Amino acid sequence: MTAVEILCIGRELLSGRTADRNGPWLALRVTGLGGRVTRIAILDDDPAAIAGEVRLSLARAPAFLLLAGGLGPTADDRTAAGLAEALGVPLVLDASARRLVEARYAALAEVGAVADPALTPAREKMAWLPAGAEALQNPVGAAPAIRCHRPPSTLIALPGVPGEMQACFDAHVAAPLAARAGSPVLLTREARTDCGDESVLAPLLEAVRLEFPDLYLKSRPESFGPQVRLTVAASGVGRDAETVAARLEAALARLRALLKAGAPPPPGGG
Repeated sequence: MTAVEILCIGRELLSGRTADRNGPWLALRVTGLGGRVTRIAILDDDPAAIAGEVRLSLARAPAFLLLAGGLGPTADDRTAAGLAEALGVPLVLDASARRLVEARYAALAEVGAVADPALTPAREKMAWLPAGAEALQNPVGAAPAIRCHRPPSTLIALPGVPGEMQACFDAHVAAPLAARAGSPVLLTREARTDCGDESVLAPLLEAVRLEFPDLYLKSRPESFGPQVRLTVAASGVGRDAETVAARLEAALARLRALLKAGAPPPPGGG
């Protein structure tokens, strides 16, 4: 299993002023590339809080720890400081990161997006990284992503602006994650049942899960009432799309058969 943990950082997420878009997007992409998200947490813009969560994550030794947010030029962007504290290293002005930030503002000034390309202290702040970290180019914005290695885990801090985060993920995370997971195909199939009571459906669904432990099956209740008909979603990850699709169809066919029969098989039975 290629375990992945996700930390979304920003007080605005905790206060409810901003809805988190990064966690769900990352979870979907990670799963689609064959990884398994084992934890998602939302943290304050506080280096001590970030450091504490990073240490806890590293103790669980996920393949990847992804952090989203807190890499920008403002005073409350403190993810790099939290990473440095967690890893026990100082923040240093990284020459590669500085060149990336400088080049981005020069390009922005050339097209009139900013008035002055000068590398102000606020802009240079984005080039201070934990010692030993690697600066990764941001294809959309100014703040470089950050990669650190603490075997067996790879830590990658991504910008918090969703468009920047997504571009950085696709540029720097997708390929190594897929290579490590070895299962780049995610498929989902849905089946609408004739059952309107999730308590009736639950034991049948559990019987199918036991027969198809490689798949994830979940009923989707929306309301109660005599006209309600539950939908079941089945998801699977594998190396070959046809094989995964066949497993999904077989699982849903088995569920339909159990619904028709009206009872799950006995434990260990067929």
